[in-house]
Amino acid sequence: MRAGTRLTGWATVLVGYVTVLLGAVPDRGFPLKSELPWFLAATAVCGLFWILASVLVRMQRRARLRRKTWRRRYEPWPEPPRSRALCWVLGFGIALTSAAALTQGVGPDGAEGKWLSEVSRAGGHTRELRVAKVVGQPETTGARTDDVEEFSSTIVVTVPFDSGPRQVTVEGVRTQGELAQGRTIELLYAPSRPDLGVRPPVDKDISSTVGRLIALPLIWILTLTAGLSTAVAMHRREAAVAQTRRFEPWVHLPAALLLVCGALLVVPLLTGFPDTGTGWSLAIGSALTPWLALAWVARTG
Repeated sequence: MRAGTRLTGWATVLVGYVTVLLGAVPDRGFPLKSELPWFLAATAVCGLFWILASVLVRMQRRARLRRKTWRRRYEPWPEPPRSRALCWVLGFGIALTSAAALTQGVGPDGAEGKWLSEVSRAGGHTRELRVAKVVGQPETTGARTDDVEEFSSTIVVTVPFDSGPRQVTVEGVRTQGELAQGRTIELLYAPSRPDLGVRPPVDKDISSTVGRLIALPLIWILTLTAGLSTAVAMHRREAAVAQTRRFEPWVHLPAALLLVCGALLVVPLLTGFPDTGTGWSLAIGSALTPWLALAWVARTG
């Protein structure tokens, strides 16, 4: 039976690591990102099997004591095996779990984020297209770059979709100076999905830029620092870490409940595209739960 707890325990850790590493990929259009809820469910199932196997071991031991098959009425459990690898795996795993949760808060968000994700999964990219027609009069946005005024225009372009060229009207195209017929402009679309439409690139979107250039590097710097510190601390308390390998309901069940709450908080970010404020609130709340679970285990274990 102890082989069963060891097998299910390591299965939980390994499946959890795959889930965390996949969640840490910043590109929300990454093909497997849409499958993350299933990976979360697989991790939970593995953890549930570890709990069940551990409960069976406890029941088996108690049955032996009741039948007095041991020499004494009470005999302490043998010391659980120590594992230095487990200290490092758990130390970095906790930090990576937080990083994966925080990464989900990096934009773009909302309806724009949903469209970008669908275009990315469909193989969309940015291409230069020639303006076939400018609809109406370009309007100034009030912004200036290098003393050149910025304009917003509605244009008609011929897009070479896989199913054949189509004329598409694109609104809100911002350019330095007024657009004129015949000029080329960069537009984002998926050649295989005409139904998704065509839009200007959003590389200069402030939330996306801040996320990529500031939030993501900061998240990973904190992750590496926290992961190394936690792993070293666990390595110094290797005996205590070994004790937590043995299931104790009052220790592990509250910790598991905290982790489940963290997973539930992040699910809306995996399946939908909430606004920036809501997204970051959910991501931060989810990122805190691994540390709360660790604090509970360290205090009660």
